[in-house]
Amino acid sequence: MEAVKSKDAALSLNVSQTTIKRWASYYPNVFRKDRFGHYMFNGRDLELLGLIKAAIERGETMEQIKLPVPGMEQPRLDEAFLETAASSELLRTADNDMLTRILQLEQRLEQKADEVVNAQIRQHRQELEEMRRMIEQLSASMEHARQPLPAVADQPRKNEAASPAPAASSRRRGLFKSMFMWF
Repeated sequence: MEAVKSKDAALSLNVSQTTIKRWASYYPNVFRKDRFGHYMFNGRDLELLGLIKAAIERGETMEQIKLPVPGMEQPRLDEAFLETAASSELLRTADNDMLTRILQLEQRLEQKADEVVNAQIRQHRQELEEMRRMIEQLSASMEHARQPLPAVADQPRKNEAASPAPAASSRRRGLFKSMFMWF
């Protein structure tokens, strides 16, 4: 198999190109760069990247993942090996580990959900407090608007009291003229 670039390796493993580069840079003795500083992966490298992906999906950290040293081949697991008692014990242990990890993830998820709900409750309380303050301000404004105007405003002005309104007086005159015009 010919060497592939990190983009092609990312596509084959269904991860991002940045993830492939990060994994490769974590193991500089295993994954080499070409003379231009680009990673080139052969078939064995792709298998190792697949091992890294599987280990991460199992919940392992990069520090916990041990890759085989170049030149030393690690035995492959075949069906005969999986049928032995030792492997079944390993599988049970792996099942227990997986169950433990799932329970831990559920606990973290519940904790995160509680944190989110608490943050939302605090936000709603702040909004309610703002609305309460606005209602108090509106109530104070309404009370101020309901108060009667000062007594000075109720008294007619001197100019208005002395002379009748011009519009009303001209209407009266027009009414009287029209009544006497018929006779």
